[in-house]
Amino acid sequence: MAFVKVASKDEIESGRGKIVDVNGDSIAILNDKGKFFAISNTCAHMQGPLGEGSCDNGKVTCPWHGWTYDLKTGKNTFNNNIKLKVYEIKIKGKDILINPEAR
Repeated sequence: MAFVKVASKDEIESGRGKIVDVNGDSIAILNDKGKFFAISNTCAHMQGPLGEGSCDNGKVTCPWHGWTYDLKTGKNTFNNNIKLKVYEIKIKGKDILINPEAR
């Protein structure tokens, strides 16, 4: 599957995210100090929007109830049995591209 452009780097400030729709999947693109990650936008707790949360030190925090997930693995930091989809990202110039197939 080909990578798809979803945003440009200057659209997402450090510590924040952007929600994109790719092939019907809601995906959060997050900027952790200049490193970009893509994870399912839907928190496993109450379906909160992770793309509206904050990220730092490799973790994203849901804005609704504070659940946190590892940005590389998608694993919940409270319960390793809970895991969200993560997506491979490529940076091409200022463009952020993702592989629409989750890892």
